[in-house]
Amino acid sequence: MQHLETSVTRLAADQPFALSWEIRPIGTGEVIGGDPTRAVASFSTRKISVLLACLALVETGELSLEDRGEVTEEMKDGVQAGIMRNLSAGISLSLRDCLLQMMSTSDNICTQLVFHAIGSVRSDPLQWVNDYCAWMGLHATLHREIFPRTGDLTWSHSLDTLTTTTARDQSHLLEQLGRGCIDEGTAAQLLLSKELCEFARDAMLGLFTPALGVACTQIRFAEKNGRGLRSLSQVGLALATSGAPLAAVAAYAENIPTVLPSGIPGRVAVFDLFAELGLAVEEWARGR
Repeated sequence: MQHLETSVTRLAADQPFALSWEIRPIGTGEVIGGDPTRAVASFSTRKISVLLACLALVETGELSLEDRGEVTEEMKDGVQAGIMRNLSAGISLSLRDCLLQMMSTSDNICTQLVFHAIGSVRSDPLQWVNDYCAWMGLHATLHREIFPRTGDLTWSHSLDTLTTTTARDQSHLLEQLGRGCIDEGTAAQLLLSKELCEFARDAMLGLFTPALGVACTQIRFAEKNGRGLRSLSQVGLALATSGAPLAAVAAYAENIPTVLPSGIPGRVAVFDLFAELGLAVEEWARGR
């Protein structure tokens, strides 16, 4: 772990942008990180807590993965992520499909449908998600909107109206999820079953734009991305080839310059860093 911390710290120090990060091996109580409590815009990494908060209602029987919702034309307004914005209104999707698309393509119409499903059994679906985060110990995470209109933001936007989180909160939640996939008691602490924890993990394995695991060959990552005008983020569970959870990883790059002095686009440099971070975790996992 000390070698891993040194490697990631060196990676972060070499970049002309701010990186907050945290890594937690599953079940050991160890934690390493750099500036992990700095408040950052969550963007689509928020959808992990939305996913789990919704699944908690599936666990109680108040919702079913087979419940259906219908895409409306109004839901498409301002949507930039996902595939449903390009399809005809009137399409009916199961809650299962909505959750999987919310995680794999970050579909914001499907995310709206997930909130609608939560709202069918809770008077304030956004409050339900915030309550769930508080129960799980994510005390620096605040969901402020069901659908963020990110297309209206400028590079210098404030965080005041956005969902905010920290690398610490996200690594904590993912570490709980990883343990919940192998232990019924931890799953129950998440208000889920072991099977629903596995569903959440598998939904994250379907991400269309992996970054942490893009260069790994010995481990996999179940991950979720976040995309802002001046920020990029990637969080996930490192998994052995058997599927066993190894570590929770959260990384948030902020104030990314449009171009580096070398001429490389800033966002390309961040994706390279995420890949290097994944490889560093892979090296740690091989040496355990």
